[in-house]
Amino acid sequence: MKYASIILIHYSLVDDYGGRKAPASLPSRSEMLKMTVDAIIKNTEYPAELIVMDSGGNPDDSEYLLDLARKGVVSTYVRYANNMQYAFAFNQGAKLATGDYLVFTCNDVVVKPKWLSTCIGMLEKYPDKKYVASPLICSHMRKKYDWGRPDGNRVNPYAGSNCFVMTREAFKDLGDYLILGNYGNTWYKNKVKKGYPTIAPPEDLAEHLADRKGMDWKRHVKITKTLLNKEEINFDECLN
Repeated sequence: MKYASIILIHYSLVDDYGGRKAPASLPSRSEMLKMTVDAIIKNTEYPAELIVMDSGGNPDDSEYLLDLARKGVVSTYVRYANNMQYAFAFNQGAKLATGDYLVFTCNDVVVKPKWLSTCIGMLEKYPDKKYVASPLICSHMRKKYDWGRPDGNRVNPYAGSNCFVMTREAFKDLGDYLILGNYGNTWYKNKVKKGYPTIAPPEDLAEHLADRKGMDWKRHVKITKTLLNKEEINFDECLN
């Protein structure tokens, strides 16, 4: 039986990446996390395991996630003492995944009913196409990067909004997320260069709560790690 591995990244602060301060109208990351997880549990009818990479979330969030792991809702739970950033966490989560399909998503993407079965259905419907699927396309991406509508679905090279569904083979071909520099845009560009546009359903089946709010993706991200002696190191340098 085929099944998917949902790799969910959690971080506790809206501006964890050193980006812009998020609007006060947004829920906290802790609130968004629970909204995200509740939606995944309620609206995922396709067989899937849930892997959570907790990138230094606050203790209450970690207790909430650990309780879900004790109950068997979360299949695998990993907590970092520091925020190791989403690229590093995604790569590590992929190594732990056992499913035929890999899903990469964050703690501010609230999915709707049939989101995963619809995404996987699109991948299986066009096996000759090198598609990566997503349940949504952000509004600012819809017209600018419209590559057509096969069977009413939307093809867009840069869509995804931190929520991608792909075959294990596609992720292997695309390679890991880059840890250093402007890793988000670089991975997107590499995806398009290798001929992997994103396909999405006719209507969004997810909502990105913090879309373009609180994160500055153009800024270089410094990853730090605290050692046993309390010394803080630049983890970027360790990876070179």
